[in-house]
Amino acid sequence: MTFWTFVEHDASPALPSAAELGRSMHELHAALADFSGELGPLSEIRDWLDELLAELRPSPTLSAAERDSLRSRLHEMTPTVFESALPAQAIHGDVAGIISDVRAYGASEAYVADLLAAYGRVDLEELDEFVEAHRLYTTVWHEFAASPSAT
Repeated sequence: MTFWTFVEHDASPALPSAAELGRSMHELHAALADFSGELGPLSEIRDWLDELLAELRPSPTLSAAERDSLRSRLHEMTPTVFESALPAQAIHGDVAGIISDVRAYGASEAYVADLLAAYGRVDLEELDEFVEAHRLYTTVWHEFAASPSAT
């Protein structure tokens, strides 16, 4: 027995307004700013991605050359992204990730600009390497999840 009400899943939800999404992320990150727990270094994510790349075998969707290119790019972005001197704090969802996500939904660059304006004090150019790192992370994870070694 359950007291929950069944709600049909909407497989194609519309994006919220850019202002709403940007403000919501800002409020969430502000609430998490007081987190006093220990945060692992971003280099752990780089190392994990490097391990996943080492396990990937060539496939119809990822050649050996493409895999090696991803690994090279991962190491090229290490100083900027994975060893960044920028201040760190606990967050749930990063701004670079949300940019990738809304672009995947088909959002315009005006939407992205409005989202960042609502979030506050973020320049899209400052996030370029982080957006690329998120794209690399997503590519590696999807390839690994689809590989026979992941099953």
